Amino acid sequence: MNVSRYLALLGAAAVAGCAASGATQDSSAISKAKALEDYVEVGQLEELALIRTRDQIHYKVVSEKHIIIYDRKKSYLATFRRACRELKETHVTPDIRHDRNTIRARFDTIRGCRIESLYALDDGQAEELIQLGEGPGG
Repeated sequence: MNVSRYLALLGAAAVAGCAASGATQDSSAISKAKALEDYVEVGQLEELALIRTRDQIHYKVVSEKHIIIYDRKKSYLATFRRACRELKETHVTPDIRHDRNTIRARFDTIRGCRIESLYALDDGQAEELIQLGEGPGG
């Protein structure tokens, strides 16, 4: 076997290894998102049209499509229509809110991503969702 063939085979093996690694990451992200969607459906979480808050909100990213919003008293799950990659960016996209003290599903955004739905959570549910998000591949 000559050197150029050997290098070509070695390069092909490296590309195949990188492709397999990317596929594994994609499949774990898909399975994580599916687990979170199943939790919402099976847990029969109460869907809300809006959240009223007087304090500043904070959020924790659970997946690219799910965040947990905290105010001082309660926790809420917010889902996005698409993967919100803006959550990872350092450049902050401003939120769109129609009322300062209200976050509405289907109309308002967080980091530029439109909120598809909102669900009320208790502390235990919020912790379970965080653990699901940190699961394999998290």
